[in-house]
Amino acid sequence: MATNTEKKSAGHKEQERYDKGVETQERLLEAADELFITRGFDGVSVNDVAQHAGVAKALVFYYFKSKQELFDAVLDRYYQSQAQALMDAMGNGARDTRERIHAGIDAYLDFIEKNPGYSRLIQREICSSSRNLNKIMQYMAPLYQWGQSVFGGLLRADGPLSAKHFFMTIFGMAINYYTYAPVLGPLWGVDPMGKKALAERREHVHAMLETLLDAYLQEYR
Repeated sequence: MATNTEKKSAGHKEQERYDKGVETQERLLEAADELFITRGFDGVSVNDVAQHAGVAKALVFYYFKSKQELFDAVLDRYYQSQAQALMDAMGNGARDTRERIHAGIDAYLDFIEKNPGYSRLIQREICSSSRNLNKIMQYMAPLYQWGQSVFGGLLRADGPLSAKHFFMTIFGMAINYYTYAPVLGPLWGVDPMGKKALAERREHVHAMLETLLDAYLQEYR
């Protein structure tokens, strides 16, 4: 029968194995994330991910059954973070519609700034008409539903001034800047991802939001 010391030693080793496994999975996800952003899903192999992570190829299949499962795990991390950001925005106590919209945009911009490669990853997959479109659409649903909940009752259901167009305009303002950031630096002569540039961009987005809201509210009076 194992002694208490032996049990503690076994438990310690089990914890070490668990921690090492978590660390390995994280390395694989980070490596896959970087490669998928720069090359796209079809341009990355399981061997590429293993080499980039500095682990044996067999470990990729140990933690993820396929490249598709690995890609889905990368997307899952992004969308869980995105969903949490929007949930936090909805629960921040803002009651006025304008306040809720501004809070939502701030939350989304915070998410994008923390995950600057996200927009390029999604755009690459959409433009390539890859097999991952259904996965992306699946995760777009909560974001769209959030927009509907914020704008519901304020905007029309159909037509050029409908909630869906308003929402997509705001979404485009928020995400396109980060998509084009790699080519903006040489054009502007400043780092578009620098602290000052990002603060300026955020202020611009909020100003445009106010202009849009004024126009929409005037239309509905």
